[in-house]
Amino acid sequence: MVNSKVRKGVSAVTATVITVLMAAGCSGGGTLQTAEKEGTVKEGQPAKPVEPPQEPVELVIYYPYVSDWDEAGLMQTFGEPIKKKFPYITPTFIVGDSRPGRSITDLIAAGQKIDIMFCSIGATPPTILDPKLEYDITPLIKKYGYDLNKLEPTSLDMARQIAKGGLYGLPAYVPPSALYYNKDIFDKFGVPYPKDGMTWDEMYELNKKLTRKEGDAQYYGLSMSFSGAAQMNARKLNPIDPATEKANINTAGWKSFAENFIRFYQIPGYSTSVDVSAQFNRFFKDRNTAMFVELTGIHGALLEGMNFDIASFPVFADAPSAGPQPYPTYYYIPNTSKVKDQAFQVISYFTSEEFQQQKAREGKLLPILQNKTVKESFGQDVPLFKGKNTKAMLPQTYGAPSAVTRYNGIATTEFYNAVIAVIGGTKDLNTAFRDAEEIANQKIQTAKPK
Repeated sequence: MVNSKVRKGVSAVTATVITVLMAAGCSGGGTLQTAEKEGTVKEGQPAKPVEPPQEPVELVIYYPYVSDWDEAGLMQTFGEPIKKKFPYITPTFIVGDSRPGRSITDLIAAGQKIDIMFCSIGATPPTILDPKLEYDITPLIKKYGYDLNKLEPTSLDMARQIAKGGLYGLPAYVPPSALYYNKDIFDKFGVPYPKDGMTWDEMYELNKKLTRKEGDAQYYGLSMSFSGAAQMNARKLNPIDPATEKANINTAGWKSFAENFIRFYQIPGYSTSVDVSAQFNRFFKDRNTAMFVELTGIHGALLEGMNFDIASFPVFADAPSAGPQPYPTYYYIPNTSKVKDQAFQVISYFTSEEFQQQKAREGKLLPILQNKTVKESFGQDVPLFKGKNTKAMLPQTYGAPSAVTRYNGIATTEFYNAVIAVIGGTKDLNTAFRDAEEIANQKIQTAKPK
């Protein structure tokens, strides 16, 4: 599932208009318990969480990408646990695709009932904001005494940015931010395996040692997605100026960030093809690449038969504790739902320790909770991940989120195109980034509501 989800999210981020709006802290806005402690519970609020209604009800749950999940997969992973936990709730799933009538706008226009929506942060604008389905769940959080403090704070902060201080949904899960590596290639060339905490400079040296030709076979040191790296950058670089809503990538910071990756593809013998799919296939399918910087998914099925392990996401030498930004998926309740209380009951369960630990142990989802035991339980019931360094799949600390707008995807796509142009030798760095920013601004003007 998650194997392509965020890759699709990143692809949606690459191809679409992405993400969202601005600002607020990661605690506060908070829980009923916190309000009670601080003496701020207002008259009319319950002193204790109330019980949700338990009459029979159908909940329709929408997911936008058929390439990630089909309805049977969603029912197995999410629906069966709902039915077991809440026998009075009948879940039904709809998966969006390119066929007429299956997009979210077509479904809403046809009067389709939808009660919960799963969306990555990149898919949120076209799926939630553009169709004007947003609904602030803060009253439900207070009504049912939901404790926001248990959630990973950076993902929660990003959700508040989306809702301009409110909350349209709860963070659901995140993709791994880690380094997968093929031990057989390291063994073949007698190169030591990567370690947790390695810097990009150390990765570059590994890349030089592992990019070589053996007979007719070409081997590569590293593959990755530049567009994903830009969106989840650990430098807190803003692709869009939130005050002007103009692209902000023709800067010294963005050029330096790009140069860090460009050098990997200028090593003699390295192919200049940096297409995201080609990068992905070299590691997972062709298996001629030693390392893959993972930003998008777990890819369990694609790792079958590979002698792999995992190391932590590379860091910059001058900021060794700064991990990448998260790329969370959220559970949203659209404003059209007539059963918001039951929908909130379900998304609360999806973010419970019970559900999160179960899906983590099954190797299905990486937890969104701060609970260390839950976070470290990933893959414990899955032979594929036995003995693997799965704790490296989540950074110790996520990087602070960039200021995000609904046009971030346009700018990060043009960042990606600039990187390709420099690696391919069609443009120098300054020209590539000047052109990229100009093109991004033209696309932003076209994308703005008329």
